[in-house]
Amino acid sequence: MDGAAVSSPQYACVECGAPLPALTRCPSCDRVYAQEQGRPSAFPNRALTYSVTLPATATDPGAIPRDAVFRFPAEHGQRGSGVYHFDRAHKAALETLAPGALILETGCGGAQLRDWARARGLGYVGTDVSLSRVHGHLQTHGGADLLCDAHALPLADASVDVVYASAVYEHLALPHVAASEAARVLKPGGLHLGSMSFMEPWHDESYAHMSPNGVYRMLASAGLVPRHIWPEIAWPGYYALLAMGNPATRALRILGKAMTAFYLAPARVKHGLRLRRWPSAQDLYDQHARIAGAIAWIAEKPSD
Repeated sequence: MDGAAVSSPQYACVECGAPLPALTRCPSCDRVYAQEQGRPSAFPNRALTYSVTLPATATDPGAIPRDAVFRFPAEHGQRGSGVYHFDRAHKAALETLAPGALILETGCGGAQLRDWARARGLGYVGTDVSLSRVHGHLQTHGGADLLCDAHALPLADASVDVVYASAVYEHLALPHVAASEAARVLKPGGLHLGSMSFMEPWHDESYAHMSPNGVYRMLASAGLVPRHIWPEIAWPGYYALLAMGNPATRALRILGKAMTAFYLAPARVKHGLRLRRWPSAQDLYDQHARIAGAIAWIAEKPSD
């Protein structure tokens, strides 16, 4: 990847939308962008107005192309990805990017993906609302490059190749709006990769916990084409509820794995007898999804 030109972010004013070479001052509306520990702070001062177009089929779960979308990628799961909260399916998708492609990570926390991306010749911009609201073990990665609101990204239309948001959308007041912002800043053919809570407990002032149906509608309503929506099977809800509870419940989290095994046992036996083989994760998609701690996705912005 030596010699590849890495894309730089194309900024836009969060007040008036004017293109900006840097987030310092907007010559069109005179908005001045403050700096926090050397990072631009680009939260809008204006009230935000949103509109939603609801297709006629939006309230019909039968209109969701389940077989085409509710499926596991060839690789999936966070274990073995090498980066905190990094699903192997998302890793595989990013590894297909051409040198110089630009990744925007919303809700990046410590920006632990930055080193991985730059080592592969990819551009990276990490955004979050704070430099301090980050797990201590992640702060060593340097934190966000830019402080902003995922509902109002200070980036130009069609300016990034990937928007990545792992374990973020449950913490956003209006995740449908954030998905629309992701679609806006993506180039045609660009990817939106992410995950969000389903059966995890209410945590860190979370707003929204979504089923696969909810994730599909969120992405589709933003004009994105969902390619894969899947439950994180290594993080079942029974386990998540105990692990994310309190010190007493964390001591019992192994019971969450036992409860998951008991829940899945009847379906595994039924499928095993019918198929004459041990069922795959896809065979038990619905069973895994019903008790998933989190749901992940890969979606694409249409090229035309």
